[in-house]
Amino acid sequence: MSNSGKKKSTFTGSPQSQNPSQPSQQQHPHQQQQRPSLRPSSGDTGFFQDAPRLGNQFHEDVGLQRVLSFYLPPTLLKSLHNELNSLAVAALSRQVLHWVEDAEAHPPTLESHDAFANRCDNLRTSEGWRRLAELGAHQGIVAEGYEGRYYIFSPSSALTTCPFAMTDGAARLLSQHIPHPATSIQSFFSLNSSLSSRREAEVRRQVFYNAHLRLISRDQSARWTSGQWMTERPGGSDVSRSETVAVYSPLASSSQTEDGTEELGPWVVDGYKFFSSGTDADMTILLARTPGGGGKLSAFYAPMRLANGERNGVKIIRLKRKLETRALPTAELELKGMRAWMIGEEGEGIKQMATVLNITRVHNAVSAISFMRRGLAIAKAFSKVRIVAKNRPLWTIPLHLRTLSHLELYQRATTHLTFLTIHLLSLSETSTAPSTPPPNASTPLHTPSTPNQLLRLLTPIAKALTAKIALSTLSECAESLGGVGYCENEEPLNIARLLRDAQVLSIWEGTTNVLITDLIGSLKRTSRAGGEEQGWVPFNEFVEENLGSPATATAGRVGEVEAEVLERCKVALWEEWKAFEKILETRSKEELTSGGRVVLWTLGWVLCGVLLIVDARRDGERTAVEFARRWVLEKAGMWGAWGEYGVMEAEVEKRARADCWAVFGEKLPEVKDRAKL
Repeated sequence: MSNSGKKKSTFTGSPQSQNPSQPSQQQHPHQQQQRPSLRPSSGDTGFFQDAPRLGNQFHEDVGLQRVLSFYLPPTLLKSLHNELNSLAVAALSRQVLHWVEDAEAHPPTLESHDAFANRCDNLRTSEGWRRLAELGAHQGIVAEGYEGRYYIFSPSSALTTCPFAMTDGAARLLSQHIPHPATSIQSFFSLNSSLSSRREAEVRRQVFYNAHLRLISRDQSARWTSGQWMTERPGGSDVSRSETVAVYSPLASSSQTEDGTEELGPWVVDGYKFFSSGTDADMTILLARTPGGGGKLSAFYAPMRLANGERNGVKIIRLKRKLETRALPTAELELKGMRAWMIGEEGEGIKQMATVLNITRVHNAVSAISFMRRGLAIAKAFSKVRIVAKNRPLWTIPLHLRTLSHLELYQRATTHLTFLTIHLLSLSETSTAPSTPPPNASTPLHTPSTPNQLLRLLTPIAKALTAKIALSTLSECAESLGGVGYCENEEPLNIARLLRDAQVLSIWEGTTNVLITDLIGSLKRTSRAGGEEQGWVPFNEFVEENLGSPATATAGRVGEVEAEVLERCKVALWEEWKAFEKILETRSKEELTSGGRVVLWTLGWVLCGVLLIVDARRDGERTAVEFARRWVLEKAGMWGAWGEYGVMEAEVEKRARADCWAVFGEKLPEVKDRAKL
């Protein structure tokens, strides 16, 4: 009888029985014994990964807390901790994260003409962008300075911190050109005798004063943000090739503000700015050539709009399409008849703009270290919920712990570097403001009485190194999540956004090679007598004073073992620095520039090593000592170095315990059948 109409076996290749009611003589191997039924996963069933959850980003950031205690007196720390805790809660709130996602999903748009072909240049930004800017102003990102607020807010800011950085720089610059209350107006005017008239000087002072108040205001109805326009088509970072021109042409009849002072300046600016990151700003600081500047650039202040609401000679040509920073409106601008006020003297624009650059580069570094901290927080939270081979939690795997501890070390070291730069910037600013109380004098660091020279070296080092390290660290953090890290996740777990945004940090305010050129120029600068000055002398003094200072203040707080480790670190670092100092002495400026990345990294490594050692000397805290040891003795902070190649199997467990404590601040649990990875 034919069996062509019979139902076939459900097992592929199994012999067909002549009598389906009786078992076959030969069965498929899978039929020979009972096995648990196999259940395929589906869209609603099967394994679902528990989502990692981030904790309070200030409370969990031990490194930041140690750094703040490095510079601030205990009387200020308690209230500041409360403020930063509150800001950290807000930064991860559902409302703020919704604003971040809205800003990303709705990038700025430009309507250049209305329905009747009239030029309108209507720039639209998202509600999320505007709300985040309001939150940052309310939190005092500009008004209160650098005490951690910017750091906590930055990863949840959708890059509204970029205009805040430029606003901070502009506020500082304008404040330098407003007479101090202790200085008479007559004395101020005598110092500005090149201005056309006393009346013009009086108006300019009032204009700068009003603008400064708006820049530091938290009031949403009054506050301003500032742009910073330097980049042009011919030169990029080389502003010396600027094609923007300013001509002195005072108005016959002045427009006036509500208090009766002129708002528009006597200079007329024309040109083309290739990048403007503050396109939606209320004012700007820019560079332009002037007929009497001797070929040098001059600095100018200009409001973005006239009293009637029209643009002040600014035409938005097009918005930039960028890799990231999607929420930030960046544009090409044409300036025609823009009214502006000169800042300082004619031809000293680079000098004036340096004030702004110092501040924006510091903000850039703070963004970098804060991005790293958020990325590490995500990676650490994921490792706590992820189960891998042999049912092992990912955070207990020695290789994974080693990777995270290396990233933690980089973040801690660069946080020290950044906040030292902030400290020196504060010292340099307060030295010009007699009524301002000096920064905390109880810091364990020996800082120079004239910080400007050391600050000049540290600013390019901090900006360049934090940007490069942030990129590599965030890339590792994304990789630590596997394919999930490559995806666009919901906030605050979106490492992909942080990684894309971080790319601009190595470009904005000077690329790495531009910063290296600035650094080498400061190290090997020409003296007034025509010889070559040793610009690294302030650096050497800082290293010598801080490494050589005895840790007597911490007697009894640092154990013998820890003290011995730190002494070895001190000796090793000093020897490395003195060997490199000979290279600085003997090599020409051209030779050092050609190997500039090694110069940059070595100086940064030495500086971070000093800071890690001084920090650990304070109390001998376990992780602080361990990080100093790794940075210096293992040279884990050198370019491309990851410490030793490996350790004997008997040491793997010991090293994993040290890594676990450094990353999570807790003991590594005992696990049977520990994986070798």
